[in-house]
Amino acid sequence: MDDKDIDEALGNRLFRTAADHSFNAITITEAAEDGGAGPIIYVNDAFTEMTGYAANEVLGRSPGMLQGPNTERAVLQRLAEQIRRGEIFHGETVNYRKDGNEFIIEWNVIPVRQSGRTTHYVAVQHDVTGSI
Repeated sequence: MDDKDIDEALGNRLFRTAADHSFNAITITEAAEDGGAGPIIYVNDAFTEMTGYAANEVLGRSPGMLQGPNTERAVLQRLAEQIRRGEIFHGETVNYRKDGNEFIIEWNVIPVRQSGRTTHYVAVQHDVTGSI
């Protein structure tokens, strides 16, 4: 194993340790061909606690699965526009737990670029229901 491989392995372990034990929900998606969010490839335990969905229930699905009738379309449109431009998004909206109950999230979505193109998105979310 060369130094680059060691650094990459350490970086992966550090990320997993931080993300797996974060108090905030973390979701990682692949970037779709159109620049939007593709399928979910990672969620942490805080995501499961916040939404009621286990990782195996959401992996491969769209983050849109958490949206519903009271999810603000204007916020989703701004999200789509900003991430397609490679910008970090910050916003709040209504999402839905597995049991159908609404909750309000505040979240950032950060595009991850490699070789000049966006490959993934990291979303960091927390439940602000009742604090607004």
